[in-house]
Amino acid sequence: MELRHLKHFLVVAELKHFHHAAIELNLAQPSLSRSIQKMEDLLGAKLLERNSRSVSLTPFGDVVVEHGTRIVRDVELLKREIQAIQGLETGELIVGASAIPLNSIVGPSIGQFINIYPHVAVELKVGAWQELYQKLCKAEISLFIAETKATELDQREEVDVIPLPSFQAVFCCRADHPLAQQQQINLANLKAFPLAIPSALPASLSEQFDDLFSKHRKDFSGLVKFEQFQAIKESLCECDLIALAPDVSIRKELASGALVALQIVDMPDIKASFSIVHLRKRPLTPAAHAFIDFLKQ
Repeated sequence: MELRHLKHFLVVAELKHFHHAAIELNLAQPSLSRSIQKMEDLLGAKLLERNSRSVSLTPFGDVVVEHGTRIVRDVELLKREIQAIQGLETGELIVGASAIPLNSIVGPSIGQFINIYPHVAVELKVGAWQELYQKLCKAEISLFIAETKATELDQREEVDVIPLPSFQAVFCCRADHPLAQQQQINLANLKAFPLAIPSALPASLSEQFDDLFSKHRKDFSGLVKFEQFQAIKESLCECDLIALAPDVSIRKELASGALVALQIVDMPDIKASFSIVHLRKRPLTPAAHAFIDFLKQ
């Protein structure tokens, strides 16, 4: 049995669909079917129950998923340990990040990092912190950058969290927004306008704004929840939308004058605490150590 057959099977087992798995693997569906059939022939057991719409695991398939996931993870760890011995000359670095730190921290830094370490192959993956955490546990990424206090990632014993400088949360809008012209603004003034907030904003933070984000208040004017701030940032310049975001995510727009951060007298003191997260028991490669040092600087 080849490792690729096992990887093919694990993707089918996760997606429960041959067509979707073939797309994910960038593989023709007949080739994927032959790969799974090869595994079943070699193991002498039926691993999947097939129907017209999806597939399900047999008891044998469940066993293969359990052991196969561990085998694939251990092979990836083996590769990384070999790369660690070889050093940065042949290093590989797979970095995950949630949307805001990817665009505001990792993206602007990665070009400079490659200039210093041109032989390190870097791959970037974006996702919600829950997805990135799962990828980290499966050894699919080396480390990731995400908000760690509000998500309580910093409370997990199995990970090491390396804090990066925190960033102030601000309400921002276009420079010619009606509120931008006022000398004194409070949170109640925002209720007259549509608002945009991160979809993963914890309840503990949302409560600090009283009923500002409640769609049940009588003067509700619209609310947008976003995962990717980039699309919201484009909209800010074209309407009266006001967005809550870390100031680092609008640094260029503030400098150019395209957007302004509203000075709100009763604004809660909220900071975005982004950190580098990696598994405590998994040794970091030289490339990962170098990248962490680079980001900290």
